[in-house]
Amino acid sequence: MANSQVESTSSYQYDSLGRRVGKQWEIKGQTGQKRFLWQGLRMLREESPGQSSLYLYEPGSYAPLARVDEKEGEVENKVYYFHTDQIGTPLEMTDAEGQIVWQAKYRPWGAIEKLVVNEVEQNLRFQGQYFDVETGLHYNTFRYYDPEIGRFITQDPIGLSGGDNLYQYAVNSTSRIDHLGLCSKEAL
Repeated sequence: MANSQVESTSSYQYDSLGRRVGKQWEIKGQTGQKRFLWQGLRMLREESPGQSSLYLYEPGSYAPLARVDEKEGEVENKVYYFHTDQIGTPLEMTDAEGQIVWQAKYRPWGAIEKLVVNEVEQNLRFQGQYFDVETGLHYNTFRYYDPEIGRFITQDPIGLSGGDNLYQYAVNSTSRIDHLGLCSKEAL
C-alpha cells in the first residue's frame, strides 16, 4: 500500500489436499497468473501463459537441484542448476554454461538482503518455500511465512504439537528447516 492506495491484488486456488494450484495477481496495473502441479507435497511444475518450469529435487528432500524451462516457440528447453547452502536454500542458479543467472544474499530468517544477479526469475527460498512477489510472503504448503519478521502469519495447523510458539519457523534458521509449515527438523 502506498499513499492509502492498494498497489496489488491477488487470488489463490487450492486443491482438496490444501496445496496451492493457482494464483492470479495485479501489481500496479500489470496482471499475471500461474498454475502449480504437485508430486505429493513438493511443487513439481510451475506454469504461466507460454512458459513452464519443471523442478528436480534432492531425493527425499525439498532442496532443489535443477529446473527445466520450456517456452512456447522455442525449440530447446533451458536447464538451470541450483547452488544451495547447508539447509537447501538457493544461493545461486546457473545456466547450462555455468553462468550465474540468479544470485541472492539473505538475512538470517530468509529475507533477501540483496539480489546480486536477477536475469532469470527464481522464486524458491527456504526448503519448501515459494516467494510471492505480490505479497512479499513465502508460501509454505500449509501456511505463509513472513521472512521480514521470521515467523508464520497464521497459527500452526497442528497446534501445540509443533511447539509452544504457534507462529515460530524454527528455533535456528541456519541448521533447521520447516518445509511444510508444520514442524521443524534438523536439515542434515
